[in-house]
Amino acid sequence: MAVLALAAALAGLPVSAQPRGDTDAAPRGLTIPARPAPPPAPAPPPAPVPATLGCVIEPAASAEVSASAPGVLEAVTVERGARVRRGQVVATLQSEVEQAAVDAARARASAESEVHALAAARDLAKLKLKRMHALSQLDFGGRLELENAAAEFEIADHRLQQSREALEVARRDHDLAKRQLEQRQIRSPIDGVVADRLLNPGERVDGRAVVRVVSIDRLRAEVVVPAGRFGQIREGMRASLRAEGVDAAAVAARVVQVDRFVDAASGTFRARLSVPNGDGSLPAGVRCQVAFDDAGGPAIRPAAVPRAAPTPAEPKT
Repeated sequence: MAVLALAAALAGLPVSAQPRGDTDAAPRGLTIPARPAPPPAPAPPPAPVPATLGCVIEPAASAEVSASAPGVLEAVTVERGARVRRGQVVATLQSEVEQAAVDAARARASAESEVHALAAARDLAKLKLKRMHALSQLDFGGRLELENAAAEFEIADHRLQQSREALEVARRDHDLAKRQLEQRQIRSPIDGVVADRLLNPGERVDGRAVVRVVSIDRLRAEVVVPAGRFGQIREGMRASLRAEGVDAAAVAARVVQVDRFVDAASGTFRARLSVPNGDGSLPAGVRCQVAFDDAGGPAIRPAAVPRAAPTPAEPKT
């Protein structure tokens, strides 16, 4: 604008004052290209994924042991912290009635004297029938006596069979009574350690748990993993795990389960690790830190979302 004003002054033309705000306005007939838009701000870098992740060590198995039949608790044979084996008796219910039923059933199941007596009577009837048959062949016996001997033998045989069946029923009743007596014993379903004693002698069970047993020979660790590592954690992958708050060295663990989805609210998914603990050096119920070994099996990838096909451009006219 200063050059234009100077040229107008030399030519003797009046120079009109320009508003301050329009000092950069282009003269008529001249086109000034638009200023390029500033480049967009770079996207913030993704949050760094921690090398180690927090986890919680839990027992691989836990069982609240209760009785299969109602009754009054007579004794608890284990204390908190005791090691138990699968099938070991941990408590008993009062069983005087069941024990008496077993004794009575045993007596009935062992009563074979009636069977022996009926067997002897059948043998005698069979011998008599043979003799009457022989006499009838020699025309020394009548037909009526032969028929009576045959009927006596049939009756003696059926009585013996009936007695044997009754004896078999008594033996089955004895087995049933013994099983009912065994139900008064509460056994541990797993190998482990008694974590808690929930009832005391004299209390009614009625379906309530008596003790709680946890398995600590093998533990599991639940890990919450950020979504940024989805597809990097794989089943079969090895990891190094260290418990917090205890003086224990890091142990090797193995991934046994990985979620195939990401929780939208928290942006995380879960992975489960199996931790061997045969020596019992790791306690259950403590927090831990785990570092995954990236060398593992095939990755679990999220499902691919199909992209929309591009709209073809309209031909220019």
